[in-house]
Amino acid sequence: MSHPLDTQDMQSIIRKSPAQLIAGLKTEPDRPLPAGPFDQIVVAGMGGSWMAAALVAEAGLSRVPLHILRSYDLPVNLNGTGTLMIASSFSGNTEETLSIYDAALQNGFPLVGISSGGHLEQRCRGDDIPFVRIPAAPAWIQPRSATGYGVGILVRLLARCGCAVDGAEDAVAALVAYLFDEMERTRERGRDLVDVLREATPVVYSPLAYETVARIWKIKFNENAKTPAFWNVFPELNHNEMTGWIHRHGRFHLVLLSDPQADPRLQDCERITIEILKPYGLESSSVSMNGRSRLEKIFSTLLVGEWASYELALMLGEDPSPVELVEEFKRRLRQAD
Repeated sequence: MSHPLDTQDMQSIIRKSPAQLIAGLKTEPDRPLPAGPFDQIVVAGMGGSWMAAALVAEAGLSRVPLHILRSYDLPVNLNGTGTLMIASSFSGNTEETLSIYDAALQNGFPLVGISSGGHLEQRCRGDDIPFVRIPAAPAWIQPRSATGYGVGILVRLLARCGCAVDGAEDAVAALVAYLFDEMERTRERGRDLVDVLREATPVVYSPLAYETVARIWKIKFNENAKTPAFWNVFPELNHNEMTGWIHRHGRFHLVLLSDPQADPRLQDCERITIEILKPYGLESSSVSMNGRSRLEKIFSTLLVGEWASYELALMLGEDPSPVELVEEFKRRLRQAD
């Protein structure tokens, strides 16, 4: 049974989230996809849509470069030859994504749309552009909690276009059972972080190879727990950010996402960083990135972050689902237009 603060039952959504990957893999576009071959994939998306594309790239599931656009305009040097454009918006109403869609269509790029409905679906159907509907459930699910659908859909699209690595769909499908098996362990590991984060701002550090995971942890703390959070990566942070902790203002807690199989030099970076910063009053926790493969490490560690941010939200007296400031921003932006 959900906590009284959890009005949209995010607990159940997290528990069931691995099944989103399978649902995404089963989707099909409503008309034939553009003909390739493609040298690169460009995904226009914000929020949860950006997360899905970045995870596909970070997991090494695309055999061609996968780039992400998170603004209103196409890059001036983007060549349409060999480029597949994917406009992805959970609601279908994200104005940045719709702007990119219009520009891509006007400039003759091969194009695919992904959403759960909204204006993007309407434009795709009106423009005869292939469209994939996100099979989101429940209907009120927040975009940041629906990333699994996006990952499955993108992997399926890449495979159909000949742009996925061999075995990508099978690897994602096989991941589901592992994540369900790890569900309670990941919740306990997330819960273990809550006491130290209750009165401290989380700062999530990871190896560069897992920067998307660290960034998503930061986002989940922001949106679920409604608290500031920050992220950075080793070894870059050792050349600049660590110096800034000498005169910190307020209480912070480092959360290190640590890959046991990482380059020993990176492991040295983590260890020495903690040793140097501890005399300045900076405490830390280490979260081992468990798993037998890169995919398992990425997605099981994401689950730990989901649960940590969920449990922190409840401890802080917050409903983890609504994002009222974001909705207020969107309302004011529409009024400004």
